[in-house]
Amino acid sequence: MKPSFWFPIAVVNFTAAFFLYGELPIPSFVLGKVEVINTQKSNQDGVRLLNEHELINTADWICTGVNSRIELKNKSSTYRLGSMSVVSFRNSNDFKLHSGSFLFCTNKKGIEFKISSANAKATFRGSGTIIVETTSNGGFKFIPVEGRGILMTEKGGSKKVESGRMFLVLGKPSYFGDAYDCDLMLIIKSSNLINSYPEPLPTFGRISLAIYSQQLRLKGKFEALIGDAPTNDNLQVWAFGETKAK
Repeated sequence: MKPSFWFPIAVVNFTAAFFLYGELPIPSFVLGKVEVINTQKSNQDGVRLLNEHELINTADWICTGVNSRIELKNKSSTYRLGSMSVVSFRNSNDFKLHSGSFLFCTNKKGIEFKISSANAKATFRGSGTIIVETTSNGGFKFIPVEGRGILMTEKGGSKKVESGRMFLVLGKPSYFGDAYDCDLMLIIKSSNLINSYPEPLPTFGRISLAIYSQQLRLKGKFEALIGDAPTNDNLQVWAFGETKAK
C-alpha cells in the first residue's frame, strides 16, 4: 500500500512548486555577472549565478554587476534590470527595486503593477513601457517611455500617465513629487535598458509613435532630466534643450 501514499505527495509538491514559480518571469537574456541572493539563507549557499531560463522565487534578490544586465519575460510582459541594480519579485506584477534602474513593458491593457523602492510605493494600472529609477532618498522616478493609464499613491491620489511625463514618488505614506517632461528621443538614444539587448522591445512601434507625438506637441521645448533626489525636497536637475533667446 505504500506506493499509493507517495503519488499524492509528489503531486502536492509539484503543485506547490508550480504555484511558487509560475507567477514569476523567467530570464531570457543574461549579460555579464548576474547573481541571485536567496534571503531565506544566511550563508554563501544563498548566493548563486543566475543563468538564462533558470527559475527564480519570491525569496530571491536579483543583483547585476558592473556593465551587466538581465531580461526576464512571461506571456504578457518584459522586464529588464540595468547595471549595478537589485530587484525582487512578489509576483510578475509586484516588484521592489532596491537600487538602480528597471524597465517593464506590456501591450496588454489594464494590468496592475505594484512598484516599490526602499521608502516609497505606487500602483500603475494600464499598459506601456516604463523605466523606474531609485533615488538616494529612498523614492523612485517613474518614467513612461510610452504608456497610458494611471499611477496611484497612498497619500497623493492618482495621476494620469502620459508618454514622456516623469513623476517622482516619495515617502511613507507615498505621495507625488514634481513632474517633468523628458526628452524621449534622448532617452531612447542613451538608455542601455532600451538599446543594449539582442531583441527590440515588443512595444517598439508604440515608442516610435510616442517620440513623434511628443515632438509635435512640445516642439522642442522640453527638459531632459538627469539627476538624483538626495532628500524629498531637493531634486538635482540637469536640463538639456533649446536655449531661449534673450
